[in-house]
Amino acid sequence: MKAKVTAIILAAAFILTMTGCGKTDAPSEGSAVSTESLTEVSEPTSEDLSFLDGEVVGSIIVLNDGRGLLLYSGSYENGREYAATLGEYKQRLGENVNVYSLVIPTSSAFYMPEKYYDEGVSARERPHIEDINANLSGVIPIDVYSALESHALNGEEQIYYKTDYHWSQLGAYYAAEKFAETALVPFDGLSDSEKYDKKERSSFTGNLTALINDSHTRARSEPFTWYEPKREVTTTTLDGREISYFQSPSTITDGDFYMVFLNGARTHTSTGLETGRRLMIVGDSFAWAFAPWLFGSFDDVWLIDCRGFEASVVELAKDKGITDLLFCTSIDIATTDTQKAIAEIM
Repeated sequence: MKAKVTAIILAAAFILTMTGCGKTDAPSEGSAVSTESLTEVSEPTSEDLSFLDGEVVGSIIVLNDGRGLLLYSGSYENGREYAATLGEYKQRLGENVNVYSLVIPTSSAFYMPEKYYDEGVSARERPHIEDINANLSGVIPIDVYSALESHALNGEEQIYYKTDYHWSQLGAYYAAEKFAETALVPFDGLSDSEKYDKKERSSFTGNLTALINDSHTRARSEPFTWYEPKREVTTTTLDGREISYFQSPSTITDGDFYMVFLNGARTHTSTGLETGRRLMIVGDSFAWAFAPWLFGSFDDVWLIDCRGFEASVVELAKDKGITDLLFCTSIDIATTDTQKAIAEIM
């Protein structure tokens, strides 16, 4: 049983790695966090895990309500290397550029039954995020975990999908709101219905369903809601082609619908504002749903999906006069070997 669970954990780490990469006055850095109580994921002590809520299916846990959760097994060593890399970005860009770290917890952080932690089937995400923040030097942490927690647990909001490992755009909204507050920039809130066009798709079957060999679970679907800013902006690809940030819904199947944000993966959006602030976001696919929330906050928003990016982020940031550089990545980028790709595009 121990060998089987270890294999499951390694499989989950591999799958999540596949989702990863191929200033102005602002609040101070995070305070130190003691690592004495931080523990890596341990092997289960019980030979029988059948009493746990839900079931382990391949590399995920399927809860009794049908929610799929990927097992988490990141390391503190990788997280600290990630923090050091972000510190080097800050050194190279200098005191006139704010550098931020926004490490995104997955749905497992909020919905994983305690018994899975107690049995060592999965590690906790929050201590790893806090450890990264404690090891940042010159980089401003964004406490997105706290920003998401109450919304994720109230049972009334779709912050994460049940059938997909991504957060929803509403989850990204609460993170963007926290970032704007930390960066001291204006923010277009959802309370102003004139700022956004709310759109919905009734049937979404995300990428976790493909990992579950169970026809009943596979058949389940959920609603998909996204928000397109009504503000007039101009979005271009990095080679200068003008496009729509959002992909046409008619071209996307239910199972692939998170791809509605795909057009924005490597883009520059000019917002028409004159704040003097220009933002560059470096991230993974979680950042695709995040970036549009900041079209009312910065003059320019550059989004760099680190997977396959072949230029230098530092040189591009200098060339474009970037004032704020945000690393917006899921925890599975920051605490696995995939984090090395962030250093490779420096």
